[in-house]
Amino acid sequence: MTFNLPLVLLLASLLFILLLLSLGFQPKFMNKLLGGIFLFVGISGIFFYGYGFFSLFGGNLVSVMRTLFSVFCMFLGRNEIATISAVPFLQTRGMQILIYLTHLLALYATASTVVTNVGARLIRTLSLLLLYHKKIVLIYGANDNSLRFAEALRKDEKNVCIFVDENGGNELDAKILKMGSILFSGENAARPGPAFLKKIGLKPGKKQLSVFCLDADPVSNLRFAELLQSAIKEAGIAPGQCCITLMAEDEESGAALQHVPGRNESGAYGSVLALQREDLLARLLMREFPPCGAMRFDDTGRAAENFEALLVGFGRTGQAILRALIMQGQFTGSQFHALVIDPAFRDRAGLFCTRYAAMLEAYDVEFREDNARSVGVFRYLEDHILDMNYLVVCTGDEKENAKVAREYADFLRQKGSCARVLQCSHTGITSISDQDRLPCVIQPYVPELLDAVKLDGPAMAINHQYHRAENRSAEEDWAACDYFSRQSCRASADYIPAFLCASGLSREVLAEKGWPDDPVLMENLSCMEHMRWCAFHLAMGYRPMPEEVFEARAAAYRQEIKETGSSRIRVAKDSVNRLHACLVSWEQLPALDRKERESTGRLVNYRQLDRDNVLLIPQLLRKGSPDE
Repeated sequence: MTFNLPLVLLLASLLFILLLLSLGFQPKFMNKLLGGIFLFVGISGIFFYGYGFFSLFGGNLVSVMRTLFSVFCMFLGRNEIATISAVPFLQTRGMQILIYLTHLLALYATASTVVTNVGARLIRTLSLLLLYHKKIVLIYGANDNSLRFAEALRKDEKNVCIFVDENGGNELDAKILKMGSILFSGENAARPGPAFLKKIGLKPGKKQLSVFCLDADPVSNLRFAELLQSAIKEAGIAPGQCCITLMAEDEESGAALQHVPGRNESGAYGSVLALQREDLLARLLMREFPPCGAMRFDDTGRAAENFEALLVGFGRTGQAILRALIMQGQFTGSQFHALVIDPAFRDRAGLFCTRYAAMLEAYDVEFREDNARSVGVFRYLEDHILDMNYLVVCTGDEKENAKVAREYADFLRQKGSCARVLQCSHTGITSISDQDRLPCVIQPYVPELLDAVKLDGPAMAINHQYHRAENRSAEEDWAACDYFSRQSCRASADYIPAFLCASGLSREVLAEKGWPDDPVLMENLSCMEHMRWCAFHLAMGYRPMPEEVFEARAAAYRQEIKETGSSRIRVAKDSVNRLHACLVSWEQLPALDRKERESTGRLVNYRQLDRDNVLLIPQLLRKGSPDE
C-alpha cells in the first residue's frame, strides 16, 4: 500500500493531534494506558533488539546487554533501528512499521509523564506567585467531599484553595487543577514545616490562613493539624492569623489546638472547630430541618404542642442526632419525647448511656430493641399519628434507610400526616415530604457548617455580652474564651431560628424593628433560652451540681477571697467534673441567685443572663447570623 505526499502529511498530522489530545485524558485512565504502553514497548523492544543482535552478533552476553541498553534508550529518544535493520526478517515493511510504532509509543510514554509532572508543577508555581492578594485556604485531604467544599469556597474570588494530599496521581488531581486550585501531593507534603508556610506565602503579619482537615481518616487529620501547628509556632505566626476546622475522632480534640492566653499557650490556632462526621450530619439536619419548624406556637411564644420524635438507628449517627434534637427541641410550654428504635440498642449504647446519663434522666427518651418495620412500630406510629412531628432514619445502610423511609412516608400520607421523613447517611440528608414525594439530597460539606470564621461572628457577640463589665473588645474577649465556652456560644447562635419561629417574626422585621413591647412574649422566650442552655450542657456531659459540692466550692471561694483579696473560682460551675448549679428549671433560678449571694456575697441574676441573650438577637441579625 502506497500513499501520496498529501495523504502522508494528513495521516501524520491526525495521529499527532490524537496523541496530543490523549494527554488530556483523566489521570486514572492515563495511568492504565501508560501501564499498557510500557508493557507493550518493553516486550516488543526486547523481541526486536534481542532477535536483531542475536542474528548479528550471536548468542553471548554482549547481545543481552546491548538489547537491554537499547530498550531503555527507546524511552530517551535514541535508537539502533539502522543496526538491526540489517537482519533480513526485520527489513520487511510490516516489521519496520511495528519497530517505528514501538519507538513512537516509547517516546509518547516519556512525553506524557514529563508533561503531566512538569505541567502540574508549572501551574502550581504560577498560582503560588499570585497568592499575594488572595485569602489562603489550605485543605488537607483530596476527595469528593473536599472538592465540593472547595468549589463552594471558590465562589468568593478572593479565596485560593491549596490542597495537600499524601496520595497523588489519582483522577482528582485534574479536577483540582481545573478549578484553579493548587495541589501538593506525596508523603512530604503531609508533613509541613516552616518552609512550606513560606512557599504558600504565610509569614508573620496580617495575612490569614484558613485550614480545613477533611481527609476521610480523622487520625490523619489530627496528625496534620498538629504538624502544621508546630510549623506555625516555629515560623512565628500569630494565633490570630490562623483558624482550623477538622473532621476528628472526638469533638474535644479542638481544645488542645486552640490558643488561649494564659491557659493553653501551646495551641497555635486562634479559632478551632473540631467535628465528628456524625456531628456534621446532625448540624446539617438541624440547620435544614430545625425542630422548631415542625412546631406550632401561640401569640405569646409558647408551644401549642409537644415535641414528638421517632429516631430509627442508634449508631454514632443516631446518637449525634439525638443529642442535637435534645439541644434544639426545647420550647416553653412543650414536653420533649423521643422514641429510639434499634434492634442492637444494648450492644451500641453502653458508652452513650453512661456518658450522658444526666441528659437521659432529664428528658423523656424511650428506647426499644425492635425492627424499624415491625408491627409494634407501625402501631406506635398509628397511635401517635397526630402527635408525631419529626422522623429520622439512620440505620447505617443507605438501602435500608430508603426502604424504611419510603414505608413511613407512605403510611403517614395515608393517615393524613404532613410530617417529613428524613434519612441520614454519610452522603448527607435525604428528605421525603408529602407534597412531591421525591427525595431531595442535601450535602453536608458546605462553608455555612465548616467555616469557623463565619460561625464565630454571632457567637463572638454573644460571648462579649457575658464580659461587658471587663472593658475589652469583642475580639479580645473571644481570644480569651476557652474551647468549650466557644461551643456554648455557637450553640446559642444556632438556636436563633427557634426564637424567630416562636415569636412569629421574620428575620427582616426583627432586625429592623427589634423585639415588640410584649413582656409575656419576652419572658417565654427567655425561659426557652434557659431550656436550650440546660439542654446544651446536659448534651455535653454536664450534670446538676450537688448541694454539698456547691457549699464546698463556696467555702473555697470565700477562703481565697480572704487570703488574696480575689478569686477565680466560679462557684456554680465545675468545668473539670462537668457540674453546674444552673441546671435547674426556670422557676428555680431566683432561689439559686439568693443562695449564691448568701454564700459568696456576689450579686447574680441568672434569669437576666437569659433575657440578655434574647435581647441581643436583633443586633446579631443586623450583623448577619446563621441562616433561618
